[in-house]
Parts: sequence; structure tokens; C-alpha cells
Amino acid sequence: MIEVHQLSHSFKVGKKGSEKEIPVLKNISLKINKGEIASIVGRSGSGKSTLLNLLSGYISPTSGDILIHDTNVTKFNEKKWAKFRLDNLGFIFQSFQLISSLTTFENVELPLTLKGIDSAERKKMVMSLLEEVGLHEHTEHYPNELSGGQQQRVSIARALITKPSIIFADEPTGSLDSETEKEILDLIKQLNKEQGITFFIITHDDEVASISNHKFHLQDGVLVKGGAVVEV
Repeated sequence: MIEVHQLSHSFKVGKKGSEKEIPVLKNISLKINKGEIASIVGRSGSGKSTLLNLLSGYISPTSGDILIHDTNVTKFNEKKWAKFRLDNLGFIFQSFQLISSLTTFENVELPLTLKGIDSAERKKMVMSLLEEVGLHEHTEHYPNELSGGQQQRVSIARALITKPSIIFADEPTGSLDSETEKEILDLIKQLNKEQGITFFIITHDDEVASISNHKFHLQDGVLVKGGAVVEV
């Protein structure tokens, strides 16, 4: 489902002509199979978010290859990436990233509008999904009228609405209390089991990572296990 081969990334800092390269990720290799929950665990600054941005095409690697569905996406231009994301990927964020001027229904509906799906079909799909995630009574509520847990459920519904095969979750429970965190993690496990969606979770929390089939530790831009560099 996802394969990463010798992936490295550096940021350039300083004035043009005298830039310095700051390495963030160093020769990352990993493999995630279809239907798994995988997690990358690491402290702030370890390179977790950079890895997620590389896998989702928002930045390009300095070197290495990324394969998703056996397709090498490393050299995709932005137009190809935009279509690939819309067709294959869903995203869940720590800060929810909901549009404040849109209702619950409209936030979840938006990706379907971007795909050109007609209004009647959109309504049917959104209402069915909101029922599934327990938000059928909140369709006309705006984000500021919802609790943190409810906002994250809206975010999850929006990620699911295009029926992606992979969902990237960046600290999906980082803004939630422990009880709500458990509810969201239970929902992720349920969706994984019932729909076979592959989840790739970025987290600093071992409790969140505990739901994973595979757990990778990232330290100073390098995958480590038991203090040793992981060779995949």
C-alpha cells in the first residue's frame, strides 16, 4: 500500500548562493500493507510532520522514492498530486481544519463538490456518513457550536466521504481529553476493521500508537528501534 525507499529531506536556510542544507529525514525506508494501522512515533522536531508532508505530496523529497498503490508518486507535479489526493487519500488533523463559515453538513460535503458529484448524491452520501459517526443531529451546526470531539468526528467524516483507501492522521487526538481520545481511537479501529481503510498515524503519544499493527519510532530524522537504526 505504501512503500518508502531511502527517503531523505533537507531544508535550505540562509541567503541565496550561500544556503546551508539542514537534514530533517535521513534514509527512511518503511512498508505499510493494505488494511493496517501504522504509526510514526517521535518527539517534536523528530521529522514526523515532514514525513507526512512528503507522503502526501505537499513537499518533495531531496532523494529517495515513495510508492503508493505501486505507483511511484515521487515526481508527481502539483496537478497530479491534487487528483491523487482527492481520489486516494483522506486527512485528519489535530486542529480539525474545519471551515468555520460552513456547517457540519457543508464541511463534509465539500470534497464531493470538488469531485463534481451531483447534489442529490452528495446529500445521500453525507447524511449516511454523519449517521455512521454519530453526528446526524448536528448537520446544521457550525464548528464553534460543537465540542472538540464532535469537531474531530466532522473531520473524520470529511476524510471518509470520498472513500479513500488511506487516511493520514496527524496527532488526531492531540487537542482532546482522555475520554474523547478513547472514543476517537475506537472509531478509527472500527473504521479500519469494518471498511479496511489503511491508517497512517503521526503521534508523540505511545497510547495513541498502541492501536497500531506497526509502530515506527523516529528520532532525529532516523527510524530507530531499541536504540538501533532500522534497516528495511
